[in-house]
Amino acid sequence: MNKTMIDRLHLPKRQKEALRNSRITDTFIADAIVQRDRLTFDEKVRYVEIIIERQPQLAGTIVVLKRLGVNEAALDPLVDLLLMVTIALENAQLELLPASETLVELCYERVTTRITQESNLQLPPLQISKTRKAYLQQCPEQWLQAYAFTLVGPLQQSAEEDQVVVMLTMAILTVVEVFTELLHPHWDQKQAY
Repeated sequence: MNKTMIDRLHLPKRQKEALRNSRITDTFIADAIVQRDRLTFDEKVRYVEIIIERQPQLAGTIVVLKRLGVNEAALDPLVDLLLMVTIALENAQLELLPASETLVELCYERVTTRITQESNLQLPPLQISKTRKAYLQQCPEQWLQAYAFTLVGPLQQSAEEDQVVVMLTMAILTVVEVFTELLHPHWDQKQAY
């Protein structure tokens, strides 16, 4: 979506600004999804090797989840996300530093804090909704965030065990948080809320 179209949207100013500053735009994501879905098995293997080389900590998330008993089929949304982001970054000609273990842990803690706050039954629903909305409106990679929610949504209705759904949801949202951090290292909204 070009900047003129974003300006025409009925959104708060800070959300329009965040959309304008996205480095992985809706076009890059859409093109990457099409490319990813057309990959042959050998091409997917090559991209997995690229992910391992460029983002070993994020690739390690898949290994950890497998060791925790998540079957390969259940890991597909996470693998699809990593493949799509890798292709989108190539298409956008963006090179990122590898995420450190510390950064991945920090992002995981942020995601965990947000989810814990959102599931806190003692907080009024309006407060939860406002804090979630505030975070999402200023997240600089909103297209990537939106795509992650399309992956997480079906997980919530899947037949997978609750523990598997929680682990995969956390992993997907953490990956998005890590890429957001790598793409916007000076992003001022780094706390949970």
